[in-house]
Amino acid sequence: QYGHCLGVIFVKSGKLRAYMMSEDGREVTVYRVPKGEICALSASCAINSITFDLFIDADDDTELMIINMIFFRKLMDSNIWFKNFIYELISARFSDVMWIMQQILFSSFDKRLAVFLLDEFDSAGEDILKMTHEQIAKYVGSAREVVSRMLKYFEREEIVQLSRGGIKLIDRKALENILG
Repeated sequence: QYGHCLGVIFVKSGKLRAYMMSEDGREVTVYRVPKGEICALSASCAINSITFDLFIDADDDTELMIINMIFFRKLMDSNIWFKNFIYELISARFSDVMWIMQQILFSSFDKRLAVFLLDEFDSAGEDILKMTHEQIAKYVGSAREVVSRMLKYFEREEIVQLSRGGIKLIDRKALENILG
């Protein structure tokens, strides 16, 4: 009845990355699911009005719990509070998706990259990111060469310091100033 849907994903530990993929294989991250949260859009097979493909990868070593689709559907049908919670969660994720689309369509790449870096530094809780230019390109939906060029510009402006597989934040205020 629910096709290829395994169930709703609950993240016990680690972190998931939800992304969309273009026909030519480019990826753009639409949101992340941290420890203790449900991947709301993995419930899309239980909610008939959601009809798009979403891909999910683990960012770190991740332990998941899959909530059976039949059980999940029965819970939604029998408990208005749970159903409301799920719809609010889906609404919040949809808002995240729309924000990402707005960034891609209407923001310059330097601003998109600055927002991404600030979010990643905040999420990591430190001023060093252990990410390759290729990984960043996947997350922001761009080419590695474009990411590398912009990061090198940020380095020349003494905003970040680049190293093999890592980026160190040097001037947070300058990075925030890029956003206007």
